[in-house]
Amino acid sequence: MEGAAMSVPPDALSGVPDALSVPRDALSGVRHGLRQAGSPWEMAASLVGSCSRLGVVGWALMLAQEDGSHLFPCGISGLPSVWEPPLRPLERSAGWPVCSAALGRVWTGHGFQRPYPLPHATAPAAAAALPLRKSQGTLVALRPGPEPFTAAEGAFLSAVAEDVSDALADLPGPHRADALPRLRLVERGSFVLDLTDLDITGDSVFADQHGLPGPGRHPLAAALAALPPAHLPQAERLLARLATDPGPYEVVYRVAGAEGARTLQARCSRNTDVRDRVVLTGHVTDITVDTDDAAWRDERMHRQMRRAEQIRALASACASAGSTSELAAAACDVLAVFGADAIVLAEATGERLHVLTSHGQHHLDALRGIPLSTSAPLTDALREHRTVFIASHDELIAAYPHYANTAHLLDRHAWAAVPVPLSDPAARPAACMLSFNRPHAFTAEDHALFIAAAGLLGRALERCRAWDAEHARAVELQKGLLPAALPHLPDAELTASYLPAAADAYAGGDWYDAFTTGKGDLLLAIGDIEGHDTQAASLMGRLRTAVRAYAALTDDPTELLQHTNRLLTEDNDSDPERARTATCCLIVLTPGTGQLRCATAGHPVPLVHSPAGGVHELAVESGPPLGIFSDSAYPSTSYRLADAAQLLLHTDGLTDRPGTDLAHARALLHEAFAEACPMPTAGALDHITTRCLSGSRAEDDCALLLLRRHPTRSSAG
Repeated sequence: MEGAAMSVPPDALSGVPDALSVPRDALSGVRHGLRQAGSPWEMAASLVGSCSRLGVVGWALMLAQEDGSHLFPCGISGLPSVWEPPLRPLERSAGWPVCSAALGRVWTGHGFQRPYPLPHATAPAAAAALPLRKSQGTLVALRPGPEPFTAAEGAFLSAVAEDVSDALADLPGPHRADALPRLRLVERGSFVLDLTDLDITGDSVFADQHGLPGPGRHPLAAALAALPPAHLPQAERLLARLATDPGPYEVVYRVAGAEGARTLQARCSRNTDVRDRVVLTGHVTDITVDTDDAAWRDERMHRQMRRAEQIRALASACASAGSTSELAAAACDVLAVFGADAIVLAEATGERLHVLTSHGQHHLDALRGIPLSTSAPLTDALREHRTVFIASHDELIAAYPHYANTAHLLDRHAWAAVPVPLSDPAARPAACMLSFNRPHAFTAEDHALFIAAAGLLGRALERCRAWDAEHARAVELQKGLLPAALPHLPDAELTASYLPAAADAYAGGDWYDAFTTGKGDLLLAIGDIEGHDTQAASLMGRLRTAVRAYAALTDDPTELLQHTNRLLTEDNDSDPERARTATCCLIVLTPGTGQLRCATAGHPVPLVHSPAGGVHELAVESGPPLGIFSDSAYPSTSYRLADAAQLLLHTDGLTDRPGTDLAHARALLHEAFAEACPMPTAGALDHITTRCLSGSRAEDDCALLLLRRHPTRSSAG
């Protein structure tokens, strides 16, 4: 329970350096949201939205009871269910951080420290308990994760607490801080029921509670007249039990009155009066406020718990989103939170709107490529950096009169567009919009939670943009390290293809090369580096260069692989944390005769298509991948490639894909290669990749190298 205590002046934020992570306009957003709130619950909801950029997802307002001895949760929003404060008064003398904060002491904790007693285990989180100086209460802030609040964030939170304290003091009517739920003395009505003649004698409080003319003796039927008919059998059963069971009894019932229905609680027991008459004595308490408040709190808490769980799921999805497809999945989680049926996340590209990801075709058809100058909810959110909430067609026409003649044609009936906060002010602005297929009344809580959801999407978007930039750099690096041109051969035709992985997958390390050796033979090389990142791409270029360098010393594929293996193994031994392995296949071919030698290091076996025998794998004994053992052996195999035969080298990105049976994938490759052999060289590799990848982009990159021997005059004739 112990945390770090600190005293932070309310104006501490003004001295925070620019380099720290608290946005300068954050406090103005906090104050705007608090001014719009009409209750502590709405204040907590507004804080969820206005402080989302700090990652604070949950808030609780704990206010002092009338005598100052207890704290009670009077406003909760965004807290995961396991972090919600107990719905009961908490003694200020209990020693918990929220109690100390109510006395003026700021507390911050992280990890598994708790600001108040909780019955369940919790995940790590940063928490703060801050004094509400004008309201004798505490403001609790929660941010999931192990990192504590920084000094700048702590100063910001203290300033937020001061604003909340001021806002509570300014609340009108029954929502004022001094009119919130308190421990209070209540009046109790007393009564005596004569069980012989069934007359009841009550004091003035009892008479008021039951609509009787005044204190004194009345027929029991007069008091029971205030009960709804459904409660009369309960009274009859109680009277019947008194004959055998003296009690005590506790009964809760409803009565009708001039000011509406009331809930009363009677506690009574059978006794004997001074005249030895059997009587029922007791008292009655009006618990209407308690039961109504409890029902209201229960309903609100259940709704808060549902929202909190959904927001937590959304936060988890956004935290893990690192690609466009994962961002789309996170966006769909927003729909579950708000009950919407379509969402779009868009950015400003030049003078037009560009849809980044969406769910629901309704948005795409109308929004793709529209000018930013268009007057509409989403473009206004992008262009003017403001929230736009449209609850119905009538509100749409009021805000955008040019929709007057077309609104009835729209199958959307409500919209919420919010700018997505980004940490880099120079970044392309983005906005998120939800739409509903029926009118939707947006509450202050909806506003705050949607702003919080937009903040979570903003963080995910920034990761995706960084990922896209890195992926593009890696792909360019890969392409730049591959040969710019292939050798021109009089006796054969050579073509190659490299397909980077899908845009939302990591960069790979597949490579190929082809060059003429000093003896005039053709060396074909293809390989795959372990891993999918820029390191794999750069190592690919290094191995390709090494093979070319060693080829100046020997044209034996066995020796070439041994040299390259020792190079990579030494690198791995010198830096084990960055160790990588690689596969490789080398072929040295004499084009004029078709004679070749082949050696492989854990790489897929080349395929051969013979005009007379179809497709088969080259019979090669493979050695282990490169970079494992420095003394690994790589035996070579000799083979004669027939006239008009074709040789295909490829990487495993063509066949080894998640969810695909390897044997089926290899059989499909054989079929595709056979189908492509009669095709022109330019289209043969396209056909193979299209068939093997089923028209979809793979999660791994792949490289292909195709050699076709020209038929000699004798074989042609």
